[in-house]
Amino acid sequence: MPIRWRLTLWFGLILCVTLVVSGVVIYTLLQRSLNNDVDNTLRIYSNEVYTALDTSKLTDPLDYNAVCSCLPSVDRFASPGIYIQLADKNGNIMGKSNNMGTQYLPVDQSLVGPVLQGDVRVSTVTASDGTRLRVMNSPLKLGNQTLIVEVGHSLKQIDNTMSSVRWAILGGVLAALALVGISGGVLVRRALSPVGRITRTAQNIELSSDLSRRVGYKGSMDEVGQLATTFDHMIEHLERDFESQKHFIADASHDLRSPLTVLRGNLDLLKRNLGEGERQESLKAMEGEAERMGRIVNDLLLLAEVESGQMKRRELVSLKEILLEGAARGQQLVPNTSIVIGRLEDLSVMGDTYMLKRLLANLIDNAIAYTPDGGIVTLSLFRDGDRARLEVADNGRGIAPEHIPHIFDRFYRVDQARSRTKGGSGLGLAIVKAIAEQHQEKVTVTSELGKGSTFTVSFRL
Repeated sequence: MPIRWRLTLWFGLILCVTLVVSGVVIYTLLQRSLNNDVDNTLRIYSNEVYTALDTSKLTDPLDYNAVCSCLPSVDRFASPGIYIQLADKNGNIMGKSNNMGTQYLPVDQSLVGPVLQGDVRVSTVTASDGTRLRVMNSPLKLGNQTLIVEVGHSLKQIDNTMSSVRWAILGGVLAALALVGISGGVLVRRALSPVGRITRTAQNIELSSDLSRRVGYKGSMDEVGQLATTFDHMIEHLERDFESQKHFIADASHDLRSPLTVLRGNLDLLKRNLGEGERQESLKAMEGEAERMGRIVNDLLLLAEVESGQMKRRELVSLKEILLEGAARGQQLVPNTSIVIGRLEDLSVMGDTYMLKRLLANLIDNAIAYTPDGGIVTLSLFRDGDRARLEVADNGRGIAPEHIPHIFDRFYRVDQARSRTKGGSGLGLAIVKAIAEQHQEKVTVTSELGKGSTFTVSFRL
């Protein structure tokens, strides 16, 4: 069963239970209120009977005709459904109001004893014509006899009213359920329509492998809207990742193809009769290309390891020691470039020592690659509020603004020829970015053509 119908049924069931319970409560309270009004009316009418009977004019033995003549006329009562009846202890009718005609009020024998003892009892009885009446039974002492005064009130009007209320409640419940069934189904279907679009979009993507498709939700940003928007963002992210993966495979294949071509060419040369000098030259070229392929493969493995998001060790790392070690290593690699220390503070952060060393080494190697001989690479470490800032600055030729958004992409080189002569794999800055993200940090760059570049990694202390 579709979820929209299940939701509609649940809403309908909850509404039905709520309306039924509310209807029962309203019906009960209304009936109780009307019965209380009738009982109060009966008390007033009973007092009228007692006031109307003048016992001083009654003789002994009693003349019931005289007693009945003393009863108040029913016309004196505002309600036309009032009946008066006198009965003795045996239940015999001794007198009644003239509006009763041949009818009489039933005498409940179970109430005779308590009433004769002085109690006042109220009960609901059914007259001989089937009409329900509310009757107040009270004692009336006349001479040496005690009679039972019955003042009855017809419940026919109340019964008709309550019958109308029952039908009104039932009709209201049915109408509400019908309205919920129709409008609720439409509203739920409209509210869940983005879910249907998400399903269709996912199915189309699965069938066509076209990640350019989007749900394109334009409504309010409720839970369903957030789901649709999140789905679009996820597909957009996957599309970027797949495109990046395609470019990555193409770039890796291209970068590995060149050394393989050199290796195959030199192998063909070695099959010929070459002189010792030429043979050594071919072997040296093959060795250089093999080392280059090894660096690319190692960098690819490291990048895959870092991008897996798993940090092997998390420990307190001294950034000062890493910076001093990196400066010494860089100076040994390029004696013609000065590696100097700028601001240096003793700061430590939580992280992976090996990865942070690799991050700094790649930044230094990148700065050296784009700094001419005699240039200066400056390393700095200082506190900036609650963060530690690690900076690698150079006074090289800088990076053009159009290249800055792409320099952290895999195999992206600002200067292809210059990078290859320096032996770079094109993965150094991509590894830097991945390591920074692994530590939940970011690396930023500022650069100006002709003046140099500054790479900054900010760590939480």
